[in-house]
Amino acid sequence: MQLPWKSLLAAVGVLTLLVVLIWFFFLRTPSSVEPVPTTTTSGFTTGTVVTTEATLPQEADPSDAPYGYTGTQRIFKIADGPVVAATFVQTFNPTTTVARYVMQDNGRVFDLPIDVPGSVPRAVSNTTIPAIAHALWGEEGESVVLQYMEEVTVKTLYMRFSPRATSTIATPLPPQIRFLPDNIFTLAISPDGKKLAYMLVTTGGATGYVANINGTESKTLFFTPLTQVRLTWPAANTLLMQTKAAVGVSGMAFSIALQSGTVTPLLHAAGLSIIADPAFAKVIYQTSTLSDVKTYSHDVVSGKDLRLSFDPFPEKCVQSGKTSSLIYCALPLAYISPQYLDLWYKGLASAADSLVAFNPTTGARIIIGTPGQGEGGKKSDIVGIAVAPADAYLSFVTKGDRSLWGVRLTQ
Repeated sequence: MQLPWKSLLAAVGVLTLLVVLIWFFFLRTPSSVEPVPTTTTSGFTTGTVVTTEATLPQEADPSDAPYGYTGTQRIFKIADGPVVAATFVQTFNPTTTVARYVMQDNGRVFDLPIDVPGSVPRAVSNTTIPAIAHALWGEEGESVVLQYMEEVTVKTLYMRFSPRATSTIATPLPPQIRFLPDNIFTLAISPDGKKLAYMLVTTGGATGYVANINGTESKTLFFTPLTQVRLTWPAANTLLMQTKAAVGVSGMAFSIALQSGTVTPLLHAAGLSIIADPAFAKVIYQTSTLSDVKTYSHDVVSGKDLRLSFDPFPEKCVQSGKTSSLIYCALPLAYISPQYLDLWYKGLASAADSLVAFNPTTGARIIIGTPGQGEGGKKSDIVGIAVAPADAYLSFVTKGDRSLWGVRLTQ
């Protein structure tokens, strides 16, 4: 006896659906992650641009525990984003390490005691400054220099927090605010946090100035025909100026004597990026071409180079606050192409990082934490590393959502 044709079709349909479900849930190979549209800020732009950024695989966000208190987790969440920059402040009544951070969207500043049960963020400044592009800390975290766009003008302001900001009052007193010259295109804070160096475009090039951190007593220090450069202030009496790094493009680095303003060539290489230690005795520099990337430890006095066995990006490194023989860096977990950093700056590439510490003299390194593994956190493309006094803690910001995370360096 033959089954009716409608019943036969129904049976075939059910069987087909069953096969599809079995394949989908048990047999198929997961597809690779596709780039997704991500809204980011570019330079000092107050609006947004749409780019494509590779999405990192994420675990569940481990933020159920109160901020600042993490039990046994070595890597822990400090604050939701968007955070533009963070530092650590040491308080002594009671003795506590405090994470201090600036929100990117409104410029407000908050404190959070680390490893204190039940701690919650407390406002240090409620002054609203929209769309902060850049922030540098001064005076042991008691002040900050912020940059943002106002129409087509780059604005730079110094903000010093009220002394009562460290008390238990609910609403902080307004901070002291002072504006610096318009259109500063690069700036650096001295190691003691009391001085500021900055550059302005002038006829035929750019002029460098040095001033008190609040912008007072400014004086001309040097002149250069170069305008596509950035300043850092690694050593008490020495500035470091370098051209902006680009793969395969010839780059230069110079030391600038603070007392005389003398500009001295230091290094020259393709795709050059560089950081220096507090004594300006050792520098870590990287060269990049279309075919390879190489990183060296350079002795400033002898001129000798030590080729490192790995290739940290100087842009993702920070000097230890405790010893000049230690540097902390974020290092990609997987192979990346020589063009990665250029794509990273454009928001077109992203990779999960591990945190390493290494000795620039010997090149020896150790892994101090990998977000998203058993130590806590989530897989992260790391930016904005900061180190607490005595290297007790390290913080970093995740590229993308710009959430703020902490790493316990001592137990």
